[in-house]
Amino acid sequence: MRAGEIPRLAGYDPTADADALRRALDEAGCCVLERLVDESVMAAIADELHAHRAAASVGASDFEGHRTRRTGAPLPRSATFRSIAMHPAIMAAGDHVLGHATTWRFSAAEYIEIGPGESAQRLHRDAWKYDMVDFPCEVELNGMWAVTEFVAANGATRVVPGSHRWPHDARPDPSSTVAAEMPAGSLFVYTGSVFHGGGANDSDGRRAGLSLQHAVGWLTQSTNQFLECPPAEVTDWSDDLLRFIGYAKTGNGLGYWRDSEDPLAAVHPEREFATGWATVRPS
Repeated sequence: MRAGEIPRLAGYDPTADADALRRALDEAGCCVLERLVDESVMAAIADELHAHRAAASVGASDFEGHRTRRTGAPLPRSATFRSIAMHPAIMAAGDHVLGHATTWRFSAAEYIEIGPGESAQRLHRDAWKYDMVDFPCEVELNGMWAVTEFVAANGATRVVPGSHRWPHDARPDPSSTVAAEMPAGSLFVYTGSVFHGGGANDSDGRRAGLSLQHAVGWLTQSTNQFLECPPAEVTDWSDDLLRFIGYAKTGNGLGYWRDSEDPLAAVHPEREFATGWATVRPS
């Protein structure tokens, strides 16, 4: 890998590619996993979210983009997205980057369409959402599924590989960025401290991607998952997915419900769960 390049893997094999993915995240802070799922999976997600586009948010600032549409709450709105929300590649990347914390979890997702004529987004770090605190460790592992093909001309995410190691007050020049080009069905993963931004769309078509955020369990999630995915509406979801989106205690004494109850009891009151607020108990 030469300096300034985005590491790439042809898909992801948990056995053969684990070391390469970890190395890419350590050295560059990002990686493109090409053709991780079939294009039909991306098309199904787009179809399932299409009915909600009319209510989607269109950016009202230069940073959000005046020609960029964001459709939220893809988890409850797309069963297909739920089927890949815990893809092995995402879980492996998250365990590596955020495994220093007691727990990490899903934080947010958005279906983002960058329209023709959109300008490039200001370069930023996603972790800046937390009051621009200079954390001594990574607190986010994020990603972007390519629903359509990502190329430089249609607004592919621009990234500065290796910038996760830069000082907190660094401000990269846009000319130092590289486009995260990838075919539909690919996944771009990156840490919360990597400088990046949506690219300018100089084409005549929309660039569609599914943006992902994951964070250590002691941070507030970007979107309120308990409003987007309330207990009565998720009774048929797997326990693993429910735990992943927040129906779980985190850290050591965070996230318990009512009388020191397991949050999953709110979804399944007919089942028995252990009580107590402590997640980690002394041996």
